[in-house]
Amino acid sequence: MKNACLVLVNKIAGGFNGLNVEELKNELERDFDSVDIEYLPSETEPDYSRYSAVVVCGGDGTLNHLINSRVPVDLRVYYLPSGTLNEAARIKREEPISVVGEADGKLFSYVLAAGTFTPLGYSVGHRSKQRFRALAYIARVIAEYKVSRIGAVINADGAVSEGEYTLIMAINSPRCFGFKFNRMYREGGDMCLLTIKAPRAKGIFGKIAIFFPFFRSFFIGFSKPYKSKTIGFGPFKELKLDFDSPPVFCADGERADGMSPSFTVRTRTLPYSIRIGMPESRINEVRAMTNAGKRDIM
Repeated sequence: MKNACLVLVNKIAGGFNGLNVEELKNELERDFDSVDIEYLPSETEPDYSRYSAVVVCGGDGTLNHLINSRVPVDLRVYYLPSGTLNEAARIKREEPISVVGEADGKLFSYVLAAGTFTPLGYSVGHRSKQRFRALAYIARVIAEYKVSRIGAVINADGAVSEGEYTLIMAINSPRCFGFKFNRMYREGGDMCLLTIKAPRAKGIFGKIAIFFPFFRSFFIGFSKPYKSKTIGFGPFKELKLDFDSPPVFCADGERADGMSPSFTVRTRTLPYSIRIGMPESRINEVRAMTNAGKRDIM
């Protein structure tokens, strides 16, 4: 395989405007004989066979696109965060990404969730994110502040619960959507499950009823397993979910359509690893190229 590099740039990522693609290419040409640029979204999957390395520029959704594509095991993979929140990159500083979550045949780098507020990940338009960055989500918070009702049977390592939930979240990260609430996270450890039950009340009273559980979960957080009448939080090795009607899931900020009424969630080791930053010694130089790099890689 020749010493060639493919750069995949998501042009609708939140930090795209801060990324100097031409300068990035010039830097990479110091390490590779040839460098090709391709832009996402694309109707076809990239042909990785002609390259020894790939540099992926985008946000959490772009990373999700990568791990769900057919990446050769011998390809060197680098991820340059240039999205809006870049949660996956905030988790990994020096460590490569090698363990991800798997659900219903789909992979996710750090979170799979359904219910209240989860559409925020995929409902905000890319122009708003590029212009306002994280502030773009705030305008949607009120619209998404509503009670979801997800009928489910949940089996976490043999512990079974069932009912109506307003949030179901499997998370392999200390943080999600800017909130560093999962203090039980350990690199290479178990994923955690957060559930919040839906209240009996509807309308404005239902919204009032879910305020404290969400505040307790995301603003106070968890350093050990927690169980109350409304909230459940704890680690798992295997999670089995059965739904009356499958909800729309959000995986790493992307809408995950077509999930089955019944599936299992577990961790999976990738056959390759993903380095955060640039190949070889270029990581320090690329920090000056993009505002996202300054904030999220350092």
